[in-house]
Amino acid sequence: MALSNYSPVGQPEITFVDQSTVYEGAGGRKSFHSVDIREVNHGNTSPEFSLPTKKSWSDTSGLTAQKDQIEKGRYSRDTRLKRPRLSQNGSWAFEIVSLLFSAAAVAGIVGVLAHFNGRPLPDWPMNITLNTLIALLATLANANLAIPLQSGLSQLKWIRFKAERAPLTDMEAFDDASRGTWGAVKLLLTARGGIFGSFGAMVTIVALAVGPFAQQVVTYRTRVIQADTIATIPTALNYTGVLPGDSPSNAFVPILPMKSAVYYGLFSEADPSANLKFNCPTGNCTWPEFTTLAVCSSCVDLTPYMTRYCAGGPPTNGDVSKCGWQVPQGAFLNSSSDVFSMTSEMPSNFGDMPYTDIMKLTFLGTEAQSGPPLNYNPWATQCTLQYCLQTFNSSVVNGALHENITSTTLNTTVVNINGSKGETPVVLSAPNNVTYHMGMGAMLGVRSWFGNIFTNGAASRNSTYTNNTRTDDTVVVNLTVGISSGTTYFDTDIVQTFYWDYYEYSEGLEMAMSWLATSMTVAFRSFNGAVPVEGRAFSSESYVNVRWGWIALPVLVVMLTAFFLAAAIFRSSRSKTKLWKSSALAMLFHGLDHETRGHFARQGSLGEKKRRARDVKVQLDEGGDDESLLRFS
Repeated sequence: MALSNYSPVGQPEITFVDQSTVYEGAGGRKSFHSVDIREVNHGNTSPEFSLPTKKSWSDTSGLTAQKDQIEKGRYSRDTRLKRPRLSQNGSWAFEIVSLLFSAAAVAGIVGVLAHFNGRPLPDWPMNITLNTLIALLATLANANLAIPLQSGLSQLKWIRFKAERAPLTDMEAFDDASRGTWGAVKLLLTARGGIFGSFGAMVTIVALAVGPFAQQVVTYRTRVIQADTIATIPTALNYTGVLPGDSPSNAFVPILPMKSAVYYGLFSEADPSANLKFNCPTGNCTWPEFTTLAVCSSCVDLTPYMTRYCAGGPPTNGDVSKCGWQVPQGAFLNSSSDVFSMTSEMPSNFGDMPYTDIMKLTFLGTEAQSGPPLNYNPWATQCTLQYCLQTFNSSVVNGALHENITSTTLNTTVVNINGSKGETPVVLSAPNNVTYHMGMGAMLGVRSWFGNIFTNGAASRNSTYTNNTRTDDTVVVNLTVGISSGTTYFDTDIVQTFYWDYYEYSEGLEMAMSWLATSMTVAFRSFNGAVPVEGRAFSSESYVNVRWGWIALPVLVVMLTAFFLAAAIFRSSRSKTKLWKSSALAMLFHGLDHETRGHFARQGSLGEKKRRARDVKVQLDEGGDDESLLRFS
């Protein structure tokens, strides 16, 4: 007989009595056991309870069952006396507060974006950007969303095992799902969580996209805004730039900026408007339409009026193949060997041309502009250069000036200035009745100088003829331009440049005259008397552009989490399941009963136990006095 005592503090003493009796019989030697459990009260010897005595033989399992019953009784008694109690009336307050925090974070994102949408980028201390604030709020939302999702999934496992028998492995599946995304994926793929468990797992997975989607909500674009600075561009109301000459035939001389502008327009093969100085601090400016004193050019085709020109008169034999060509305006080609000519005509003081005309240039040629080389095809063009008014629509884009001529005003009045002594300026009136003046001295200076540099000249391939007429200004070039090629003799550089432009460009003569006119206009507008026109300056500004469609997912995740938490709260209340959630102590205090543990006695490794757990179904049995166990059933 064996005695063992158990006396909890402040409780009656309990005595376990184990009695053994050996019996010799026909069947062999057998042992008989009996166990009494007695409660000893000092001063009272009556037992509080006594287990019925059970007997078994040593060659049966009775002894094991008896000992299990003893252990069960001892476990039950010890639990009743010493086990800490878990609260049966848990609270969802922490999860609800976390959900509210996550909703506030998402609402904060929406509020911040609504405030800055369409506005310039904020300038915050320490170079903190709008994306940083959004990322912070998205992180707070994600962190707070994880709490109700984790608690809800954890509580669902207790609801699941209380409602029905379920494989023991489902306990681990729910636990893994509440810990992270991979566990949620496994729970969703294995469909072991039921409708609500799969729903919670899905929300847990989708919640990963809250941060990236929140970052995609805001983009940054560039727009043009009006700057505080003022842009200016010059316009010429008059031009009087001239120097005195030394003789009556050379009474006025153009100033050097005008000469420079003429040479630039003739020889640069570039748009001279780029030389105009303007003030545009931001590199992007516009101006209202304005009118300026300018120089205009125009060209007309004289080819239909060409006739044969023979220097010595018509040949007696009637063969004119060696003769040149002429037009009624007086320009001509001496012979068939001349391939190009330029004839200038300046206005006289007696008024044989409109007073605004600067000069007329007549060009003749014998080679076509296109087609096979040395294609014989005579042509003639006359171009006029004259003072005028031009109305501009000007703008600067990325630092480059763009000007479009919207209207042109001419004055075709013929004036006799003989004896005027330089006191008759060129007057032009704009549609708004504003008058513009070209000083007579400046006009006569340009006319006189043009008469010197735009002398008549030709281009020929007849070396004998050019040897007889060659001067210091003669230019000899072995030239290949367009379809024209071969050694060519030019009387002057200006003849050469017009010849080059004609064969190099489709509208070569018109372009050359236009560049010359534009360059002179720039000289007018750059003179000291130019008046600035005020315009608007624009600058590029980066601003916040919100793409509201991307915010739908974060808002949806908060709503789904709220629904999931509400479902978990409702199901817990309806099933009267204790709010153990993810408590590890609940797993320790309310684990497997003795019988369920017996199913895993023969499995050694953890892997074997997990495989065995798939076939073992348990159910949460909540007994009285907080005695809840996962029992095999």
